[in-house]
Amino acid sequence: MKLSQAAAALFASAVAVSAFTAPSKIPISRNMGTRTFVPKFGTSLAMSDSAVVDAETVEEGAETFEFQAEVGRVMDIIINSLYSNRDVFLRELVSNAADACDKKRFLSITDGDTAALANPEIKIKSDKDAMTVTIEDTGVGMTKSELQNNLGRIAQSGTKKFMEALGEGKADVNLIGQFGVGFYSAYLVADKVEVVTKSMQADSPQYKWTSDASSSYTISEDNSDPIEGSGTRLILHLKDDALEYMESAKLEELLQHYSEFVEFPISVWKEKTEYKQIPDEEANK
Repeated sequence: MKLSQAAAALFASAVAVSAFTAPSKIPISRNMGTRTFVPKFGTSLAMSDSAVVDAETVEEGAETFEFQAEVGRVMDIIINSLYSNRDVFLRELVSNAADACDKKRFLSITDGDTAALANPEIKIKSDKDAMTVTIEDTGVGMTKSELQNNLGRIAQSGTKKFMEALGEGKADVNLIGQFGVGFYSAYLVADKVEVVTKSMQADSPQYKWTSDASSSYTISEDNSDPIEGSGTRLILHLKDDALEYMESAKLEELLQHYSEFVEFPISVWKEKTEYKQIPDEEANK
């Protein structure tokens, strides 16, 4: 049945809209002189000669390495911490991303590279289909050797203090960042972690570090979505009981609680559905 022109129906057309947005109510510190830079992610860590391990090729373009023993102990503690506050993982990883941006700014000023100072930022995006949360920064990035030193080994002094504090009841996993091992808090919510990174060093290739919290990790050159300039993309493959962290509202809540003193812009990927009304052309005939 045809409708009159005056009574023509309007139909709603749903359109999915996605964009990075800055969480509301996060105070951003602009006082560059009050924040202390503590190297965590993207800086070299001390290691002993005995920590150096041989690599074996496991697939084309990839090498596998054994974790330093101290890393294994820390990861065991984290994975078996049933009663810890898992929310702190975002605080630690965002803090690491901010440190990487901080170091890039410092090196750029030192080297007189003003172009590298443009638009430092941290982006967080969840993918419900892949069950992942990605934290990406435009910081200093890492070379292959820095991936090994920073993520495969831990300064023994920091590990010792962390273990001693846990044993004496003076600390728990929630304070992991104070001991320089905050990166491993990713395993509170993820059973696999990928780190895609490109160093700001000239002609540095893009690398991918991968580990499923076993005794080893792999490093390979990466040809996935290229990182512009330099930076690091941290991809967390969430555990089945940690899927709440894929919700943008949850991520924003944690950022408001934990990241109030991060001086670099932070944005969270959000998807929403917009409805547009369009006239029914058939009804107007």
